[in-house]
Amino acid sequence: MDAETSKAQLRARIRSERADRAVSDPAIPAAASSVAGAASPIAGAASSVAEAAWQQVEQFWPDLDLAGRSMLAYAALSGEPGLDSVIDRFLAHGGSVYLPVVTKIGHALTFGSVADAMATLEPQGNWGIREPASELTATELLTAEVALDLAFVPALGFGAGGARLGNGGGFYDRTFGPQGEVPLATRDQTAVYGVCFASELDLPGLTVDPWDLQIARAVTDAGVHTLV
Repeated sequence: MDAETSKAQLRARIRSERADRAVSDPAIPAAASSVAGAASPIAGAASSVAEAAWQQVEQFWPDLDLAGRSMLAYAALSGEPGLDSVIDRFLAHGGSVYLPVVTKIGHALTFGSVADAMATLEPQGNWGIREPASELTATELLTAEVALDLAFVPALGFGAGGARLGNGGGFYDRTFGPQGEVPLATRDQTAVYGVCFASELDLPGLTVDPWDLQIARAVTDAGVHTLV
């Protein structure tokens, strides 16, 4: 079996499992808490992922004075581990949050800042992703003016050596991979975490191609895992 067929089969399996999870343990993206520090109403494994992500924020900034700090996150689709509560709390403590904006196939992502609670964002475009207005290119996102401190990158899962299984569009690779617009691997000042469920780690048959965004750590419902 060739690598692309293997990836396609993995994607199909994980999407099916996430669809089942969304029915039995819904990670509703709009259900983030509206008050800083409030418990997220998202139940089960999805909320455990969010809590693991928030623990990383607290580890970096124990006093939670996030003024001047910035974070890249994402707006979860149904079945994905959601970070809405993390985003809302980060904003409430004075930080800045940026979300990806999908342009078109074959192009890098752009980015927009979150001005209000995640529940206020509406789905946009062909993929129905909640997106803010596009404001920055990836190059602009990683300027000294923005000074991105923390990035959470979604994935369908990870294999050996931090190989990331994405949705197949190549957006994150074109943006942040070694041959992308702004390789994240060269930025020691930005802490990068993949995000998935613990059952989606150690996926078989994944390899890191020269253009792939490689992820060293992942936050899951079982905590933080070192991948590389």
